[in-house]
Amino acid sequence: MSATIGSSSSSAQKEMVCHCQLPVRICTSKTKEHPGKKFRVCPNSLKPGKKCKYWEWDKELVQQSLDAEIVAIKEDVSDLKKEVLELKKKKRGHRVHISCNLL
Repeated sequence: MSATIGSSSSSAQKEMVCHCQLPVRICTSKTKEHPGKKFRVCPNSLKPGKKCKYWEWDKELVQQSLDAEIVAIKEDVSDLKKEVLELKKKKRGHRVHISCNLL
């Protein structure tokens, strides 16, 4: 599993401990299946030879990430709607005249 280790500013998350009684780490998945998804893990689980198997998806952080993505997508859709309206306005102002001469 590939992960980026980070810290959290939430006091509730700082108080969480694993089976070793160590503060859990917040990591970010870099896998194809779960890119950017946050999870909690024992700091020892990242070291070879350690036995702690504490690991879980961080549902709260995952939801925050999804909410941020939804906001960004809504902003993109809004921008695209504005662009379409501008293009429609420009289209109305342009007229094409085609003439054909038949012999």
